[in-house]
Amino acid sequence: MRTYVGPNEVVLSVEDTGVGMSPEVQRQIFIPFFTTKDVSEGTGLGLSVVHGIVKAHGGSIVVESAVGKGSRFDVHLPIPSRGESGHDE
Repeated sequence: MRTYVGPNEVVLSVEDTGVGMSPEVQRQIFIPFFTTKDVSEGTGLGLSVVHGIVKAHGGSIVVESAVGKGSRFDVHLPIPSRGESGHDE
């Protein structure tokens, strides 16, 4: 896991060396209840919830994956300009 700051965004990058995902699986990973696991191993809600939170904050998630080589998820979150955050400073 690593983080970095760009001119207008913060990026959280999470990478693994697991089994990776086929393009068909990648197209479905943010759909609620989609899972490649057995029924007793998960609900398929994790990535869809994260995706919803990131989008609600004006961000995006970029996924790179290859079968047999693992996956990388880059979560891009915008840095609000002063006064846009909705918080008192």
